[in-house]
Amino acid sequence: MTLTVWQDWVAWGGIVLPLITLAWSAWQYVALQKRNEQQQRFDNFFRVMDKIGEPGGSIAAKAAAVYELRNYPEYSEVIARFCLEAVRYVSGDSAQILQAELRLTAAYFRDAADE
Repeated sequence: MTLTVWQDWVAWGGIVLPLITLAWSAWQYVALQKRNEQQQRFDNFFRVMDKIGEPGGSIAAKAAAVYELRNYPEYSEVIARFCLEAVRYVSGDSAQILQAELRLTAAYFRDAADE
């Protein structure tokens, strides 16, 4: 059975076009998921920063939140500056615990930048 050239093109088009559409849709889905994940990380980062800056609350929770900042290397510059500046504003009965964690987190990012 012999097909003409245009029939060959139609047949190939019937296979290739849906595959291209499927690949484009998959790429769009992955790109959307990546944007959503980045937005969620951004929101989580600011929740952690809010936890550190909220008045009152336990020193242990704030120290844990400062430690959690190490999971956000994409914000390393601002975290290191924040930690170094925040040390002098921490006061209270257990201030040395939070001050130590702030210094350690700043050093963590400083050391990571040196590598």
